[in-house]
Amino acid sequence: MLDLKQMKWIFASIVFTICLFTVFLVPTIMEDADQYLILYDSLKNNIASTIFGDPITNTDSYIINTYYYPKSKSFGENALAIVLLMNRNTMRDITKYKMQLVATNEARGTVTVEPKLQIESYSNCAYINVVATTNTLPNLKKLEISSGATKMEIPFRHARKTAPEPVIICLSPQFISEQWQIFVAHAHIAKHFGGHLHLYITSILESYFDLVKEYEKQGYVTIDYWMRMKFESKLNSTLNSTEPNSNVEWRNQAGAHTDCLLQYKEAASFVTFFDLDDILIPRGFNTYFDEFSSFFFLNPNILTLQYSKREMMLHNKPKISDINFHEIFGHSWFVNREDAGKIVARPSSLNSMWIHRSFNVPDKKLLLVRNNFLLHMQKPFDTDGQDSVPFGMSNYEIMNDLKLNSSVLEPVQLDFERFMKSKSIKSMSERLPAHSYYFPILFRCYFRKGYMATCPNSEGCLIPQRSDLKCIHSDATYKSGPPMEPITYHYHINPTWSKEIGCYT
Repeated sequence: MLDLKQMKWIFASIVFTICLFTVFLVPTIMEDADQYLILYDSLKNNIASTIFGDPITNTDSYIINTYYYPKSKSFGENALAIVLLMNRNTMRDITKYKMQLVATNEARGTVTVEPKLQIESYSNCAYINVVATTNTLPNLKKLEISSGATKMEIPFRHARKTAPEPVIICLSPQFISEQWQIFVAHAHIAKHFGGHLHLYITSILESYFDLVKEYEKQGYVTIDYWMRMKFESKLNSTLNSTEPNSNVEWRNQAGAHTDCLLQYKEAASFVTFFDLDDILIPRGFNTYFDEFSSFFFLNPNILTLQYSKREMMLHNKPKISDINFHEIFGHSWFVNREDAGKIVARPSSLNSMWIHRSFNVPDKKLLLVRNNFLLHMQKPFDTDGQDSVPFGMSNYEIMNDLKLNSSVLEPVQLDFERFMKSKSIKSMSERLPAHSYYFPILFRCYFRKGYMATCPNSEGCLIPQRSDLKCIHSDATYKSGPPMEPITYHYHINPTWSKEIGCYT
């Protein structure tokens, strides 16, 4: 007969085996491994809630944007979609939180609705990207969040009805941005192949910002604000509330991608979710639209495409007039390795987005593109020919089979030369920085705080300020609602560009 010690060992062995099987072995052989792990976490939360209950903690939430859709192919009629950050510590499963919205229309009709919550998060950061969706009333005039007898009105706007191009390239937010050479390259490549850049900016060198504004005037890019989250008053926030900017994954890139998706949900044919230094050139097709359409036509059951990234050697030029697209993209120096990819989707098929994929799309609905890749211009050599990032240097090789045909680049070069004939470009180009200053500082800090932290972000980087390198920074009027239980909500209005804040993340 077994004694108590032996029984304990047997019980521990069984528990360990079950955990090993469910967490490590099953996901590796399942087609939908990520979704399996999500279901596994949900099961754990349900068991814990059943045994221990699900206590609710008072926390804060930041509303980024709210969009109203009178008619939507995916949401239906009179739909709302709210992009917000919520604190995962509010309850074990934040998707089960019952948010109450009170909608009032022009006819003074009122309805109270409970939106569905969907999350996109991978790390252990306190704040996570959430999308709240529901259907309300026609001709919506007023929207409030309710908790018991307490209400607060929140602003909303209509989603875009048209897009500048059928393909919108949603770019991750830029902070202390100075790599104007990469922007110029991306803008002309995207324009030629039927894409339009949507660029979120937190902070950017002033001379570079003026250049981007000129590109916006000529239809290459749409500039959008990306805010640091602030609470209007500590009196209106939860006691000892978690500071949002330090406790959100990668400066909430997922929130920016989701916001861009929801803006163009009814307007664009395709949306891509790239970084500024991820540049796509179609292979075998004349436009992005044709390449993407081909993949979705041949694979009718998929929801998203994923293009892997391959680093390509890039030498920055000190003057914009020195840029030559044959030199930038017409060589064969690559890193012989592919990195985590980026996503292309039809906006009607997707409601939220993370950085490298949507965790709400099953693996079998994601197609990894095998015959093309993103050109990753991650670590450009500076204008003096020196490696601007002396640590983590890349090992480039000559890979002639990846070299682009020069005929593809010729019309892009001609478009750039046409653009350069503008008198305004010639005058502002003299003010663009000839050397990188902030980029090596940010790369070093980003690497250490990002890839070596449980909550990866760039908050807390030491950024020396310079009087000769001024920045434009996003700003707004910040609002906080009345204290609510369990969540106090915050938002901003009247976004603007400021010259007074400095070059900060």
